Amino acid sequence: MSLRFLLCAAAIVASSSASATYSSSLDSDGCWDGKLSANVPCLQIKSHSWSGDKISVVYENKCPQRIFARACHSQEQGDNGKADCGFFAVRGSGTAVYYTYHATGDVEYRAVGSTKRSNDWTCVAQRDLVNNVRKVR
Repeated sequence: MSLRFLLCAAAIVASSSASATYSSSLDSDGCWDGKLSANVPCLQIKSHSWSGDKISVVYENKCPQRIFARACHSQEQGDNGKADCGFFAVRGSGTAVYYTYHATGDVEYRAVGSTKRSNDWTCVAQRDLVNNVRKVR
């Protein structure tokens, strides 16, 4: 067998297993687990940048379906050590930017699959958000 054949076969298997996670977890409210195959979350950090004490993080949805996400960026003690948190939707294969002033570089982000905007909060309530924690400084 040629290397080209093996690479094509691997790509087909990978793409079919990723969609199997979506279709097998989709419910009647349009909620799904927000994961690729092998329990890898769809939401990933694509890049980040600093400007003084402001961090800008570009989040990327690695799945072809829409997700609803929560990001929390830790802040310095001058802000009582509270995290700056927000919710946002990311279309399939899209990106979103979330920024925070007085940031420490600790970020936490979570996502759940939600194909219907009107049910975003239903999906959050029904499913555990897939959690990732990362230090980006």
